[in-house]
Amino acid sequence: MPEHNEQKAPAFNPELKKTIAAFKKENSPQNLNAVINELVKSPLLTPAMFDLQGAPAPKPGPDGRVQLPKNTKISLVMINSKEGKHYYLAFSDWDAVHEWQNKVPQQGRQIMMLRFDDFANMLQKNKEASGLVLNPGENSLRLEAPLIESVKKQKDAMAKAREAATIHPGDKVTIVEPTVLADELVDPICEVLAQAPGVGSAYLQIMIVNETRKCYLLVLDGPKDDKLFAAVAQAARPYLAGRKPQMDLTITTSVSPLGQQGMRGSEPFYRKGIGRVLEEDDDE
Repeated sequence: MPEHNEQKAPAFNPELKKTIAAFKKENSPQNLNAVINELVKSPLLTPAMFDLQGAPAPKPGPDGRVQLPKNTKISLVMINSKEGKHYYLAFSDWDAVHEWQNKVPQQGRQIMMLRFDDFANMLQKNKEASGLVLNPGENSLRLEAPLIESVKKQKDAMAKAREAATIHPGDKVTIVEPTVLADELVDPICEVLAQAPGVGSAYLQIMIVNETRKCYLLVLDGPKDDKLFAAVAQAARPYLAGRKPQMDLTITTSVSPLGQQGMRGSEPFYRKGIGRVLEEDDDE
């Protein structure tokens, strides 16, 4: 639905604009990843043209939004690169929209709100579109379609994994110690945890739900931190994706009932200030 009342627009994510500025200042994989992490959860604004097919113009509702007639045709405005490629436009907030509007004639264009998934789906259907341009202008950022497609697949896979790992009342949960901790899985996780001073230790187990679903269970002895969870999941993803049979990763904290069960009778593979704990360390 298009958004016509700026005063009642949703709260936009200020971190998105900050991460774009940081990436423009230093082009690095870490900074690009920070942009993507904010982009996938941010509301975005985009210019569009509406053809009401002869229907009367609708009026904004109490929330400031407009319900378009069912047969309305919506055409998103696109921008062309010097190479002749076509890109969808997205803005992080109203300030970015106004900056662009002041430079480009509008000619009946309206502003509507979309999400990252909306653009990813449109790029999948429209092969003539080459990607997405965020905040066109001096501080613009261009994201190519293959990158957006890859991020969407990872995002969907993580959502599927979270759903698969969800434990419902009545489920039978069995926790077992892994026979071997693969270096390709544990070492990248330890590198991330070394940058998280709030985590005192970490435990890795295998969780079996209802004797059918199997996944890794990572218990972090520290406060819940969604950004840290995402960073750990990303570090573990290359190993998990290449494993046969494939296994997902469930992350929890030591204060949760599941975390308490995962820590019981187990030794941590990571300790703050030490890093990865090897078996021979216990003999010292």
